[in-house]
Amino acid sequence: MTQPSRDTKPDDADEAAARKRTERLLVFIVSFLGLLIVAGITAVVLRIIYLSATPSAQQEPSQVAGAAAPVAGLPSPDRLDLPAGAVVKSISVSGDRLAVHYEAPSGAGIAVLDLATGVVTRRVSIAPEAAGR
Repeated sequence: MTQPSRDTKPDDADEAAARKRTERLLVFIVSFLGLLIVAGITAVVLRIIYLSATPSAQQEPSQVAGAAAPVAGLPSPDRLDLPAGAVVKSISVSGDRLAVHYEAPSGAGIAVLDLATGVVTRRVSIAPEAAGR
């Protein structure tokens, strides 16, 4: 007749204690990671609110280092003077150049501006070709 060993109960108790420690550790890890997720989402929402509430930090062109100050009697560097009655048809940007296609009562044209300086580098008049050619 064999008697059940008395070692089975202490082993079961050790396993149960180890399982409880593991469960407590896992609950702690899951809770900590959940709190990190909530803190991260809160930080993102608060940053969005902060950025939408603060005015833009863009400077005026006259405050930018190296910007040319307007001289009395001369056109402003950030202004394009077109003929009277002109209508802008299209605008195209390539690198640091801006091309403005316009139509005026005197005829169509294209003005090319240097975006770094705001100066008109070239004006091109567009005239229709004679029908006889």
